Amino acid sequence: MGFFIVITQVLGVYLSVFFMAEELQAFGDPESVLNPIIVVFFILLFTFFFLFMHKRRSRWFIEVIIGFAVFMTLVYTFTGLFGRVFGLGLEVSFLYGLVPAVVLFGILVFHREWYVVNLVGLFVASGIVAIFGVSFSVWPVVVLLVFLAVYDAIAVYKTKHMLSLAGSAVEMRVPILFVVPWERGYSFGEESFGGEGRRKAFYMGLGDAIIPSILTVSAYTFIGPYVALGSFFGCIVGYFGLSLLVLTGKPQAGLPLLNSGAIAGFLIVFLVLGV
Repeated sequence: MGFFIVITQVLGVYLSVFFMAEELQAFGDPESVLNPIIVVFFILLFTFFFLFMHKRRSRWFIEVIIGFAVFMTLVYTFTGLFGRVFGLGLEVSFLYGLVPAVVLFGILVFHREWYVVNLVGLFVASGIVAIFGVSFSVWPVVVLLVFLAVYDAIAVYKTKHMLSLAGSAVEMRVPILFVVPWERGYSFGEESFGGEGRRKAFYMGLGDAIIPSILTVSAYTFIGPYVALGSFFGCIVGYFGLSLLVLTGKPQAGLPLLNSGAIAGFLIVFLVLGV
């Protein structure tokens, strides 16, 4: 599972160079303090919309919305990959990027197993990290990470609606999480997230890989590679701490430790270098 976080950060940094060069940013002003507020608003809106529609048994509508978002993100991700690997312009990269995006999305639709969901999740997470990493300067990202860490803790330990979201995602087999089976022969969606007994897989939401990784990409883009490495290794240290909690067998909020590690690693290098 930690390997997914590493790939998300490394690929996100790699893609960010192309997105920055082509000015593919989500916000016009990376310094604006309104940017994290807007992102938090849409995260909350999506969360409660997902839970509301699932409760009303409108699963098809949720799948259409998520499917469209996943497909468009895949297009952006593969556009960035073709642009970086082959040095192509935006328009040509976009046309080439459509092909693998359509193929991978088609496989997801007709064969929604855990390894396909993981592959799609990696490309989606890396693309989102790259886009938002070049759209936020460092300090708005830090504000965003602090707020979302607090929100994640409340949503998991207090209101517990994040556990309902995770259970619904597993049940619907939508590509907004990573899945690592504990045993051979596991089939995604064969168990209930809230069921009794030992689970057959380990789950982690894409957000746990995406949110702290945005700081790494932002630090790389707006300051330099050394502070980005600080954020990267800090996030990994936070992940090891999270793993120890997960081994207790209870669902854990990932962002408090992951975000704290990323911020701490960034600040240590930032202060040591005297940037």
